[in-house]
Amino acid sequence: MIKAIVDFFSNIYIWAAVISWITAQIIKIIITFFKEKKFDLRLFGSTGGMPSAHSATIAGITFAIGKGIGFSSPAFGISFIVAIIVVTDALHLRREVGHHAEVLEEITGGHFNSKAGHKLSEVLVGIAVGAVIGLLI
Repeated sequence: MIKAIVDFFSNIYIWAAVISWITAQIIKIIITFFKEKKFDLRLFGSTGGMPSAHSATIAGITFAIGKGIGFSSPAFGISFIVAIIVVTDALHLRREVGHHAEVLEEITGGHFNSKAGHKLSEVLVGIAVGAVIGLLI
């Protein structure tokens, strides 16, 4: 049991994903601080915004797998396909959720997460963050 726990925490691919996500969320907080002059730690767990933490996470693990066991390995291939799904979701489905939230706010006066989705620039920066971290780990 102890070996399994040690193995889990020494898995560089998991760390590539986790560090990529954390980095993207910290960047999001920093950007918001400079743009809006407010320090909002709640952004650390938020979705949407610059950069995309989902894209950073999947790019981090995908590039770490490519570097670690090869860009022609089956694991890289699987991770790459999952990355396409995650990025497509961030760009299209989650952006639509954000648009729906905006309309629901107008109709109901309630508060919904209208920043759930991402612009292309946010996804590309997220991919870049994850790629750099995945290749460095």
